Amino acid sequence: MQKQNIHVIRLTKKAKELAYSNDIDYVGIAPIGRFENAPEGHKPGDLLPGAESVISMGIRVSLGPQLTQRMALSNQKKLRHVSFSYRWFGYGLLNMYFLDRAAFLLNRLLEEEGYVSVPIVASGVEDTRLVMAAFSNRHAAVAAGLGEFGWNGICSTPDVGPRARFVSVITTAKLNPDPMYSGPKLCDIEKCKKFGQGQPLCVAICPIDCFSHDKTDEVIIGGKRFEYAWMDHMMCGKTVGIGLHPLVLGPKEMVIPKKIDFDTSVKLRAKTPPKITLETVVYGRGHFCGLCMLRCPIGAPKLVEDIMKGKESMTL
Repeated sequence: MQKQNIHVIRLTKKAKELAYSNDIDYVGIAPIGRFENAPEGHKPGDLLPGAESVISMGIRVSLGPQLTQRMALSNQKKLRHVSFSYRWFGYGLLNMYFLDRAAFLLNRLLEEEGYVSVPIVASGVEDTRLVMAAFSNRHAAVAAGLGEFGWNGICSTPDVGPRARFVSVITTAKLNPDPMYSGPKLCDIEKCKKFGQGQPLCVAICPIDCFSHDKTDEVIIGGKRFEYAWMDHMMCGKTVGIGLHPLVLGPKEMVIPKKIDFDTSVKLRAKTPPKITLETVVYGRGHFCGLCMLRCPIGAPKLVEDIMKGKESMTL
């Protein structure tokens, strides 16, 4: 038993050291028991029979890309082009290189130690009809103790709030779990309503009103209950996210219905001007908005806030 414990301690330390040595800012480990309330088909054991642990890794979004995206969104006529910095250096590169690479290296390390692991891509929606990933990286981050949910449904860390990206590795290796976050509550709804003129700021500033004003989602992770605003992921992901909505850096000639489903989103994409399609698919890997993350008061970066002071209205 003691030998087994030593092995778990050694492997846990080795896994975390590998992550931190590859530009990862946050690493946490959750036992699969914390995911017992995950949707059927999306639990760790559904993707990897015999799974024991989930490793969550995260990277902070740098200040410069945050700033350029906010500049682009606040002055779309003149500064739309500066959003490219955010979409790659604040989204695409973090997800598709640093996080996915770290997951790949960790997967290989665990295989060498005699375990099977399933790395989950940092950015990907396998079920496009439901806009749902095979496994939720943000829920895994909360389960691994890296933070808690804000009202925007994103995992917020104590230092930078929701301004971080995450990736997960599900493994049959039994590792030492980290405690879930138990510090001061990060998302103060009542305080935030003062910023958002009666609504939490993320709800108030959403340019296409994706967040419900009264409906919420509730999840229980590791015995802890979390509640956040219900969000129209189809509208956000299939119009704003891919640069189609005229209110958020999209072509002004696009006409977007107030409600869309998957089939409507396919038709909208087919109507996209070729120039925009090239820009969004080839050059613009990343979300075209992100205001609910960028302007969240939790861990708000003072340097960016000072530059943007007075340049942003409540809504676009």
